Amino acid sequence: MEKGVFDDFKDVSRYIKIKKVVRGSIADELGIEAGDNLVKINGQTIKDFIDYKFLITDIYLEVEIIKEDGEYWVLEIDKDYDEDLGIEFDKIVFDGLKQCHNNCIFCFVKQTAPGSRNTLNIKDDDYRFSFFGGSYTTLTNLSAEEFDRIKRMHLSPLNISVHATDPEVRKRMLNNKKAGQILDQIKDLVEAGIELNTQVVLCPEINDGKCLEKTIRDLGEYIPQIKSLAIVPVGLTKYRDNLEELRSFNPKEAKELINMVKEWQNKFRREYNMSFVYLSDEFYLLADEDMPSSQFYDDFPQLENGIGMVRLLLDEFNSLKSQLPSSLNKNRKVSLVTSVLGAKSIKSIIDRLNQIINLDINIVEVENKYFGSEVTVTGLLTGEDILAKLTSVDDLGEITIIPEIVLNEDKLFLDNISWDEFVNKVPNLVVAVKNQAVDLVEKVLGKELGGGNNDKTYSCNCR
Repeated sequence: MEKGVFDDFKDVSRYIKIKKVVRGSIADELGIEAGDNLVKINGQTIKDFIDYKFLITDIYLEVEIIKEDGEYWVLEIDKDYDEDLGIEFDKIVFDGLKQCHNNCIFCFVKQTAPGSRNTLNIKDDDYRFSFFGGSYTTLTNLSAEEFDRIKRMHLSPLNISVHATDPEVRKRMLNNKKAGQILDQIKDLVEAGIELNTQVVLCPEINDGKCLEKTIRDLGEYIPQIKSLAIVPVGLTKYRDNLEELRSFNPKEAKELINMVKEWQNKFRREYNMSFVYLSDEFYLLADEDMPSSQFYDDFPQLENGIGMVRLLLDEFNSLKSQLPSSLNKNRKVSLVTSVLGAKSIKSIIDRLNQIINLDINIVEVENKYFGSEVTVTGLLTGEDILAKLTSVDDLGEITIIPEIVLNEDKLFLDNISWDEFVNKVPNLVVAVKNQAVDLVEKVLGKELGGGNNDKTYSCNCR
């Protein structure tokens, strides 16, 4: 090991801060510690976690480290090919987030309310988050070198925002002249062995109808390399001044869309034994249609996109029905917070639970005034709107249940109200519930299905 003094300590921020070192690992044995900075591996700078994982596969490594006190180390390491160093970081991108080069007509970032949580204002389009984190990328900001890197390093699967395969429609939607290349890019990636999940943000009278059918047909030609196509409705807030005029879907249009997509699903199931194209739960709720059965969601490839969540919840609840008590020992009143669409999605569950003697569940349906009444999903409810609704309820009962999805890992609502601030303004016990039937039932009953009390303090594992 070589040691020296790093004479540019003031600029150490350009290197990679180590968050954690696994006890007993190679890094731990060599004296690397949390707070140290990783500079290079084998003389190469490291742009992101992809580079890091690729570089540490060598059996001989020369690792350059800057200690917290400014001391410069060069560590020579002999190891097995698949042996990890035991270093963890707090981020996966080290050279800065790739910014979005589009000006999408439906961009949610441009519709956020003043004072919203910072993460709502980040306009990224980074293919690395598509590979690691499940977010979607449009591919319009990729250099030739980055595109080749995806193929060379086999960064698969990727999640691609397609929106339309018609070049002119896609260029209009993204306001980007490069957007029309999408089918050529997809062909290139598929031929390189990259698997893709795709999505369409559907806007009435723009990329629906025949345009959508072309998109489904074009992408369906690449099954099984393209694993799925999600169709989600455009989200519109009240903050759309000086933006292109768009509107939401109405129930009649949602029903027509469901029928059209069902024909494509049946076709793909006959030919490939998979539905391939999946509609957002919102369309079925808007049309007042039953959710498709679980087999139509296959292995739920678009669950992170909110597709199939209601079906999973309903199926899980059905499997728990036999464990439900016929009555409770004493009266218990519960207030359950949800959104306009959320109330529709859980109605059958709450109706069944309310058949339990001495149990009274009140659904507190919250209108989204923060973003506007057209925003009807639970995940975009704010602390302010929930509090306003709760204060109008005469008797909240023993417990108020809040869906976890409205909070991030820092326990913040979208309007930056903290969990502690929120619960201090609610007169009864407040708990958060996961999007799981077993957690919902246990929180409602106040005990685990196997016995025991379950009025727990807040623990968030939000997605």
